Amino acid sequence: RLHRTKIAMGEDAEKPQPRDGLLRKVAITSLRLLGVLGALYAFLFGLDLMGMAFKALGGKGAGMLFSITDNPIAGLMVGILSTVLVQSSSTSTSIVVGLVGAGQLSVHNAVPIVMGANIGTSVTNTIVSMAHVGERLELERAFSGATVHDMFNMLSVITLLPIEVLVDAIQGQGGH
Repeated sequence: RLHRTKIAMGEDAEKPQPRDGLLRKVAITSLRLLGVLGALYAFLFGLDLMGMAFKALGGKGAGMLFSITDNPIAGLMVGILSTVLVQSSSTSTSIVVGLVGAGQLSVHNAVPIVMGANIGTSVTNTIVSMAHVGERLELERAFSGATVHDMFNMLSVITLLPIEVLVDAIQGQGGH
């Protein structure tokens, strides 16, 4: 009798069919793919817009602003300082890419800035590791990981920057 009551109330009609589940998964996957493609388009459009803005704002004055980066050590320090100030190596690297795309900064001068941005991330990860100050063991592990990251970045720059300055290896020019 209970079974008849359920059928009469239409509860069996509410059960999703296997085909409905497949259609829903396809729709969700399609929407996710469109979202990823839309985000990629927005990112590339933003970089293009930033490059055009640097071209519009740039002139001799803006180009002179980056004349300090002719010295690789000064470029390295600019990269470190800019990354520490904005707490994001992605932001400072994107700005450098926009400047190179706009012709306001040469690739030769941009390489040390990007390397400096890589070192600047070390400050961020050290600050994050300090968040574990309440737990001694967690602090030791977090600070150890941050220190390993710091040393890797610094040793990479100490190794690669002189090679880049001497032979322009990253630019692909093979020397002066």
